[in-house]
Amino acid sequence: MDRTRDEEQRRALKEEVIPITRQVSGFVSSYWTSDPARSTNYVLPVWESEEQARAFVRVVEARMLQGEQAGVGYDSLTVVEVIGEAHR
Repeated sequence: MDRTRDEEQRRALKEEVIPITRQVSGFVSSYWTSDPARSTNYVLPVWESEEQARAFVRVVEARMLQGEQAGVGYDSLTVVEVIGEAHR
């Protein structure tokens, strides 16, 4: 992440990425997190099915160049199975 562009990236997240993500078929929830000490963000989306999760990865992969131009890099895109959860 290009930390000099934090404000721009957070605005794009709130105004573009989150609204678009909410509209994708199978979307359940997502957390966008930031580790400023490492200049790293993590996104943890939850989908109704593995197929829908993989489809979303393809969408992100198709938009990687746009993200990189906005100062966002991608270390990995991985689909995993949720095997447990806890809520307060």
